[in-house]
Amino acid sequence: MPKQIGVLSRSKEYLPTTKLLSAINHYNDVSGVFITTQYVFPLIHSSSVDALFANQSLNPLIGIIPRIGRTQTDLGLLILKNFELMGLPSTLTSEALYLSRDKFRCFQVLSSIPGIRLPKTLLVNNTYQLAELFSTFRFPIVIKIPNSSRGTGTILAPNPKVAEDIIETLFIRSPMPILIQELLKNEHKGKKITPADIRVLYVGDQIIGSMKRIASKGEWKTNYAQGAVCEQYKLQPENEELIHQIVNRLGIEVAGIDLFPTQEGLFVLEVNACPGWKAFESVHPNINVAQLIVDYLMTKIRH
Repeated sequence: MPKQIGVLSRSKEYLPTTKLLSAINHYNDVSGVFITTQYVFPLIHSSSVDALFANQSLNPLIGIIPRIGRTQTDLGLLILKNFELMGLPSTLTSEALYLSRDKFRCFQVLSSIPGIRLPKTLLVNNTYQLAELFSTFRFPIVIKIPNSSRGTGTILAPNPKVAEDIIETLFIRSPMPILIQELLKNEHKGKKITPADIRVLYVGDQIIGSMKRIASKGEWKTNYAQGAVCEQYKLQPENEELIHQIVNRLGIEVAGIDLFPTQEGLFVLEVNACPGWKAFESVHPNINVAQLIVDYLMTKIRH
């Protein structure tokens, strides 16, 4: 019977899940098995640690590739911790997920990197003295929930009144802290240009490629899911060094790092621990991201 590697994900139909399972099955002696995050049950009994799926132990797995959705972060952290206690090789640790998933926590960790550029970001946990807080920012500003993704949960506020209304509405819906962030702007020789950022994909210990994401006409968000156009991009050597520092500081092994170019240099926007790569492969058709991730895990397993 072939040895098995699990792909932990919320849906088997999700593109990265299907591609990872296919990449695993390219190995003759290994097969991929889909594991639904919601139905994994971590188990601890005295000195014994396990995780159950379909009432079966996951201890026989030889490795795991986690794809933890943002709505399943808390459960995912507990599951990943059990996998670590089981000694199961993985492409994502609970610590890396914990540090990267919350945007403000991630910035706290990255702020210790010498010379790193981070957008001015304020964590707000109530509506007290909002006017005074706004006075330290130039409008428009960006309002985010800390675990927003794919452009959702990110709102542009053109003035203090609108910003106050947005924040009060968000706090009515949820007590979750809110981020106020300066709006970075692309400029060339003093002239504003179409918003664009850079997505870098990192697997194992290497940068596998990068792309520029250009916002669609009239849009300020650069997410592919929001209609951005993507093209290949070549990082400068000094920026490659920045990427290595970021992943080393977070202890992350598979990541999508978002950078924003300004006249001052590149600002770090976000580090995604479970990045998608549909857009990336559309501009880098010769790169099989799923196969690189599986090959990296197999290297860990065999060593």
